[in-house]
Amino acid sequence: MSERTASVLMVMRGDEQAARADVAAFFDARGWVPRVRDDGSLAYECGSRGRTVLLGALAGRKFFLTGIIETRQDAHTTDVVYRWGPDAGLALGGTIGRRRAERAHAETAEALQRHLQGTGRLLRTHRR
Repeated sequence: MSERTASVLMVMRGDEQAARADVAAFFDARGWVPRVRDDGSLAYECGSRGRTVLLGALAGRKFFLTGIIETRQDAHTTDVVYRWGPDAGLALGGTIGRRRAERAHAETAEALQRHLQGTGRLLRTHRR
């Protein structure tokens, strides 16, 4: 398991507002709840924190996850970064929770990439 933050950079044609709307549509359709963080980034959360604290990695489909979305606009493109921490799931599910969270975030990043490709505005993707 990597000790650094995992992330996926997706470069989109167009402005930041349109990119944020596309990302919001993706997470809203999946039931993730948005939360603005102190640093201005947007966190999307799903699952039940209480159930995950109680059951850890055994929380099943209700396992609590948080993914961070950052956007930066350039002259003609917008960078969308989906990231999650190296300890994602660790505090709430130990080593098994960490692996489960890593797998879930990787799958979510791939699905987000497919969704953004469907808009016709995704130019390239880079995994970091």
